[in-house]
Parts: sequence; C-alpha cells; structure tokens
Amino acid sequence: MTNATLPPLPAPALTEAANGIISVSTIKDPTDAVVPAYEGATLGDQVKLMLVIGNKQWDYSKVLTSADVGKKITFRIERDHFSKGLAAGADARLWYSISRDGQIPGMSSELKVAIVR
Repeated sequence: MTNATLPPLPAPALTEAANGIISVSTIKDPTDAVVPAYEGATLGDQVKLMLVIGNKQWDYSKVLTSADVGKKITFRIERDHFSKGLAAGADARLWYSISRDGQIPGMSSELKVAIVR
C-alpha cells in the first residue's frame, strides 16, 4: 500500500439528528452514527469515529473487512453519552479518521449538533 492521502472525507451523520439538533428524549438506544462510504477504501483500513460532548470523548473503531469496503460504516452510540450530565447549550461533535499501515491518510470534516432534552 502507498501512503497516499485520501480525497477529502465528508462529515459523519447521526441518523436521528434533524436540522443540526438531536433530542435525547426521542432517540433510539443505541442511536446510529454513520461514516459514509469513501473513495479509496481498502481492506484493513481502520475507521475511527470520535464523539466529543463537553469534556468527555468516546472513540469507536472498526477495521474494514472485504464485506465493508465501499460501504457505509455504522457505529452504535449509547443514548447515555448524550443524556448524562446534559447541560444547557450542550452540543456533540463527531468526526472520523482513516488509518492505514500506521499512517492517517484521511480525516473527515466535523459534524456538530445541538443536544436538547
């Protein structure tokens, strides 16, 4: 494999967010965060999703199998991550990176959503 940089990566999506807002009272538990299929995906790529709410961060990762290449990757996020210690004006920030052979050839744009009860 080469150490080529991947094309710009789009932000992940929260399937239950609408208009930049996610409501903890109505989301499923767990809720889905989706990393879209990306150009240049390769068997063995590690997709790492980061979720930051306030001063807390959660990391989720998946190593691509042949069945994953060319497809979106869904991560299941517990509702508690959004609801525990929810403060007024809270938001969630999500982004992901792709690593290959110890290199990070791609980082996505950030998704930012407001969290409401």
